[in-house]
Amino acid sequence: MEERLNVLERVEAGEISAAQGARLLEALVAGDGRPPSSPGSQHPEVPRPALINLLWQAIFWPGVAAVVGGGLLVALVYAWDIPAPWLVLGWVFFVLGVLAMALGWWLRGARWLALRVRQDDGPNIAFALPLPLGLAAWGLRIARPFVPHLRETAVDELILAMRDELRDGRPLIVEVNEGEGGEQVQVYLA
Repeated sequence: MEERLNVLERVEAGEISAAQGARLLEALVAGDGRPPSSPGSQHPEVPRPALINLLWQAIFWPGVAAVVGGGLLVALVYAWDIPAPWLVLGWVFFVLGVLAMALGWWLRGARWLALRVRQDDGPNIAFALPLPLGLAAWGLRIARPFVPHLRETAVDELILAMRDELRDGRPLIVEVNEGEGGEQVQVYLA
């Protein structure tokens, strides 16, 4: 009883959200009466596909090289009085490098939607793509007045709530297993 009161006091004090408090109370009822050590510890760890680390580095490091190369080219144009078209080329490399670095750094920490399909008698499928949840919610809010079917929905709020859950370390996981010899499908957003 004291643990439940402690959870309610933490919610009232604003230390944890109401949703976290509800999960802690459910854990108290389902478990042995003790709350878990942290609200996010009861959720499984979702592995990030190895391709994600390769992808962000494959974009980030060439961006660094383009920034350095473009910067050197611009510096050489000014130092050695090289013709102006080289100056434009240097700035183009520099700007493209900065954009590639920003994209690579964003991909490093982005939320990813991953899908894995395992079949006994067919090919296995796996892919992952980054999901800019904040940008998607913003786009839906902008499109809402122009799309009649979006006017009465709260899809943008749902996307933002999903983003907040992911920030708190609670991944969205959907697993379908058709049993022995059947397909296994895993979809997760982490």
